[in-house]
Amino acid sequence: MRRRQLLVVFIFSLALTLGASTILAATRTVTLRVKGMTCGGCATSVEKALKSTEGVEQVRVSFERGRAVIKYDAQKVTVAKLREVINNAGFSCEVEGLNGK
Repeated sequence: MRRRQLLVVFIFSLALTLGASTILAATRTVTLRVKGMTCGGCATSVEKALKSTEGVEQVRVSFERGRAVIKYDAQKVTVAKLREVINNAGFSCEVEGLNGK
């Protein structure tokens, strides 16, 4: 009987661990080429708009490189939504790279 209880506890713990890794697996990173930025203030505007978007965890926008690197929760926000946020801020963008499937 004791062995059976230990087995149940082990299986339950394993299920919790695997569930947590599934949640963590939803974090992805996308690099967007942002067009139309003419100064550091533009980069700040794009960064601020992205940071206020639900599901965005981290943002780095570079005016000099014309890029936005966004770490986000794919269960809460899509790349299409991120592009829409940038478009609504007055800029255009296209996907340069996507990581973390």
